Amino acid sequence: MFKNQISIRYILLFVLLNLNWGLSSAQIQTDSRINSNNAKISEMQAYFSDKPLAFHRCKRAEYPRFALRHEFEGKTEVDAVTDSEGRVIIAEIVRSSGWRLLDETVLTNIMGCKIFDNPGLEKVYVKGGFVWKLEGPAEIPAELLTDTCSKSEFVSFARSNEPGRGIVVGVWLNKEGGVDVAELQWRMENKLDQESLRLARSCKFKPASNEKGNRASTISLRFLPLRAN
Repeated sequence: MFKNQISIRYILLFVLLNLNWGLSSAQIQTDSRINSNNAKISEMQAYFSDKPLAFHRCKRAEYPRFALRHEFEGKTEVDAVTDSEGRVIIAEIVRSSGWRLLDETVLTNIMGCKIFDNPGLEKVYVKGGFVWKLEGPAEIPAELLTDTCSKSEFVSFARSNEPGRGIVVGVWLNKEGGVDVAELQWRMENKLDQESLRLARSCKFKPASNEKGNRASTISLRFLPLRAN
C-alpha cells in the first residue's frame, strides 16, 4: 500500500495483539441512563491495550461512551508511517475492530504521535494492533448461524484469515437473536454495501447469554466481494 507512495527503506515493527505489555485500565464511571439500559457496564472495566514497542507513547484512548453502552469490542489493526522525527504522518485501518467508532478513535490517538526518537530514517513503516475489550461476568457471545443466511452473487462472509478491511456491518440483536438494526461501519461501493446489509439482515443468530439467560447484544460482520470467474 504505502510502498507505492514512498520509495524508501523501511522497518516493519510488528505490534503483537493480545499481549499484556503496556496494559492500562480504568474503571468506567457510568450514569443512571447507561446503567438502566445495560447494567453489565457498571460491573466492567474497559481496557485499551497495545505493545509498548512504539504506540505506548501515544495518549491513551478513552473507551467511547457510545461504544461502552453498546458493548463494542474488537481488534483494530493499522498500517502507519512516521516522518524523520518519528511522528505518525499517515495511518490507515487495515482490519477493523468491527466498529468504526473504535477504529477512528485509534486513528485520532496515533496521528501526530511521536513514537520514535531520531529513527535515523526519512520514513518508518509500522504495523499496529490495538485491542478493545470489556471485562465482566462470564458470558456466551452471540453467534452467527451462517446456514440461515440468504445467498449472494456479489459478496460473501470474510473468513478470519482473509486480508482486507472489506465491508463491515454492525448488527444489534434482541434477546431472541433477531436483527433489530444493521448499520454499515465501513463501506466499499454502494451496490456491494447494500448487498452486505441485505445479507446481514437475512441471517439468524444464536443470542448472547449469561447466567440470567438470553440478552440483547451487538455483533459485527465482515464481507468481501466475490470475484468473477
